[in-house]
Amino acid sequence: MYVIAVGVSHKRAPVEVRERLAFNNTQLPALFERLKSTGAIAGCVIISTCNRTEIYAASRDVDAASSEICRLLSAESGIEIEQLQDYLYSMTCQKAIAHLFRVVSGLDSMILGEAEILGQVSRAYQLAYENAASNSVMNVLFQKALKVGKQVQTETRIGNGASSVGSAAIELAKNVFGNIETCSIMLIGAGEMGRLVARNLANNSASEVMVCNRSYDKALEVASQFGGHAVRFEKLFECLPHVDLVVSCTSAPDYVITKNELASVMKTRGGKPIFLIDLAVPRDVDPEADQLEYLHLYNVDDLQSIVDESLNEREQEAEKAKGIIDKAVDNFLKWLNSRAAVPVIKALYQKGEEIKDAELEKALRKFENLTEREEKIIRSMANAITSKITQTPIIKLREYSQTDQGHLYAQVLLDLFGLQAQMDDRSDADSRDELTEVKELAEVAASV
Repeated sequence: MYVIAVGVSHKRAPVEVRERLAFNNTQLPALFERLKSTGAIAGCVIISTCNRTEIYAASRDVDAASSEICRLLSAESGIEIEQLQDYLYSMTCQKAIAHLFRVVSGLDSMILGEAEILGQVSRAYQLAYENAASNSVMNVLFQKALKVGKQVQTETRIGNGASSVGSAAIELAKNVFGNIETCSIMLIGAGEMGRLVARNLANNSASEVMVCNRSYDKALEVASQFGGHAVRFEKLFECLPHVDLVVSCTSAPDYVITKNELASVMKTRGGKPIFLIDLAVPRDVDPEADQLEYLHLYNVDDLQSIVDESLNEREQEAEKAKGIIDKAVDNFLKWLNSRAAVPVIKALYQKGEEIKDAELEKALRKFENLTEREEKIIRSMANAITSKITQTPIIKLREYSQTDQGHLYAQVLLDLFGLQAQMDDRSDADSRDELTEVKELAEVAASV
């Protein structure tokens, strides 16, 4: 079984491409079904955030699985595959595993050490699991990844400073206003990102924060939690003429604020500037609104330019994180390659036993009046021959299974001996039982 990762991120794709590939939770079940129905993908998990959309999959056919994922992304985005390839990256095996571990640890984020990605990956995996989209390989991979992410957070200081998109947005606001204590602020969106922004606003002593959301109850909940006050969504444009800063982070599929609506707002402000920070992907604010006089619009990609004074320290901590990740990748590869080796070793051992038993019975029928001792000697010799022949392949494959090419050696052994191994998707408990059994087989072979 191979691990594959295909996706786009802020490193190669601008926000106008990423927003066409942003999936919300209601879309994911149908996408899982489409991917698994291709027959090329045994299990998958989809991560979709403001900075990336990535599909991780387990498959026995890398090329077929990658092609199916690319076709799905092309169809969903409306971008031709040839054009989409300019933004996509595709990784397999060790590179795909290492990439996921880097992502969940915040090493691949726009803000180095971003803490919120751990929760986002956790929820993405949980959704795949609940929809029966993941398989045992994906389960172990993501469980291991989440442990790595937590270990990096607790054992390094990589999260020091502005280590999330939400906190970086507040840093941007402080760069603009000097301080935000006297600013009138409108927060649009009361979801996960909205709560994070509200928390950062409270931590920076923002005194006048309005929270607007389509669900007024959620707006009330966030506002009361962080010392703001709630605004009904239908009152949004009545409030905008009086605010200094707008931070928008909804999960709406279309613009929440259009250029024409903002043009009407600006007419009532008497030339007073307004600053909008759009953290949503897809974007909440029509990007053409930036053409309006006295209006300053920033999107999530603009946060890349924030000067983070703690960057040097976090880069040093990233080196510690890389050591944790390298060790975790090595351990997962050993487990994954052992899964490929286990059924092959069992098949080789069983085939040797079947041939030995069949040929032994043929030979014994040709003898007459064998004593019990003579038959025991013949059987012992047959057992020894079989064990000697299978001993080296079993031991060597066990050794090779601990390398990043272990699955290739397993396939070669299947072909050389014409084995029919049971390579279906086994449970984790089955894998542990089989590993114990194979160790016993190898010990028996080595002792003969």
